[in-house]
Amino acid sequence: MYTPMGESFGIIDSLLVTLIAVIIVFAVLTVIILVTSASSKVIGIMDRKSNINPRKENSILKDDEDAVVASLVATIDFYKETKQNARLVSIKKIEEDIE
Repeated sequence: MYTPMGESFGIIDSLLVTLIAVIIVFAVLTVIILVTSASSKVIGIMDRKSNINPRKENSILKDDEDAVVASLVATIDFYKETKQNARLVSIKKIEEDIE
């Protein structure tokens, strides 16, 4: 096989180019794996350090996902209405008899 420059390009040359391309692909994949692994560990460390547990009187937030959503919606609605930052002080479940 001839290239536009007139040089011959044999099977050995083709295999060498293929081998180099495969090595480059695996090197890039290895870098991606290392970066995602390192970032996962960093995120895990940051998450452990920034894990904020609710106060004792707000223990409902640990067990009830709907309470978390309700508190988020309430604080967002408060901010939209008043344009002031909100700080959730306490939350409690009110039992209602639905008949």
